Amino acid sequence: MARRARRDAVRKRLNQELNQNRHEWIRFELVRRPTRLCYASFVHRLRNPQTILTLCALRLLFGLLAAASAQQAPSGQKVIQDHAEYSAYTAAVSTADATARAEALEAFIQQYPKSVVLIDALELEMAAWQTVGDSKQVMKVAKRLLAADSGNIRALGIVVSLDRLSAAEGDNAALNEMCVDASGGMLEVPMWRQPANMSAPDYVTLSKLLNDIFVGAEGYCAVQQKNYSQARDWLTRAYGMDSTNVQDTYQLGVADLESTPVDAGGLWYCARAIHLAQSAAIPQDTSGMMAYCKAKYTKYHGADDGWDALLTNAAAEDTPPPDFAKRIAPATPAAPQK
Repeated sequence: MARRARRDAVRKRLNQELNQNRHEWIRFELVRRPTRLCYASFVHRLRNPQTILTLCALRLLFGLLAAASAQQAPSGQKVIQDHAEYSAYTAAVSTADATARAEALEAFIQQYPKSVVLIDALELEMAAWQTVGDSKQVMKVAKRLLAADSGNIRALGIVVSLDRLSAAEGDNAALNEMCVDASGGMLEVPMWRQPANMSAPDYVTLSKLLNDIFVGAEGYCAVQQKNYSQARDWLTRAYGMDSTNVQDTYQLGVADLESTPVDAGGLWYCARAIHLAQSAAIPQDTSGMMAYCKAKYTKYHGADDGWDALLTNAAAEDTPPPDFAKRIAPATPAAPQK
């Protein structure tokens, strides 16, 4: 009995070390290279200029998840009782190459679908695929994580972010799924309580980020449904949460400019989105936004004079100036023919 007790004590200590090592690995792997993860991992696969900021938000979501997980070990450590299961999990987590690590974690999940560390393994697999830059695998694992843990609001935020990318590329099924999930996510955020192993600052930051993801997605849904009044409400809220989000800023401009009557403030949001995209760490292709916004400006003003000045001014402003409407004279209606 004494030998068994000592063995169990050693196993418990090893499990605790494994949890601590896992936290340290997550912190190093996901937080060490925020800019490169944000742009280089996925940009070569996704060239739509309106999708890159969502990927940045997705990277931040993973980074905050990692930072929160690494704060401290939870009060009740998960202990793997079976030696073979423990060895398989240790080997998978310790795999250096991200692709091989993801595949090893997937093999572990398939072999031990009822493991006490199932949720941990899914989160680590999802993080590994994100490091590789494989958005399809990230989505696949995130959905499995939601199936295993329906209250995992962080996984829901990832699913909504990736669905928005697909929706921007014309995937109607992803759009419909995103709209449903975004509505549900907005209801979940106020009820989400601070996890035991998450610091208060990380909890506040992650809550704001999740809310921004869901509100921005809801606004995007309204734009696609041509409900521009509702879109303006949602996207104005989203812009207030993150005034550097290219996607939401541009979509707010679209909502204003497609409304009846046209809200000239949309021209400022258009110009601001173009500036944000061009001044990103890796400048985004703004040709599509530029063509749409300049055409709307020319139609509203009657000519394109003043467009370049608008772009220059918007670069130095965080919010539309109170006198913005006075800066752009609307086109003079043609006199009726006699």
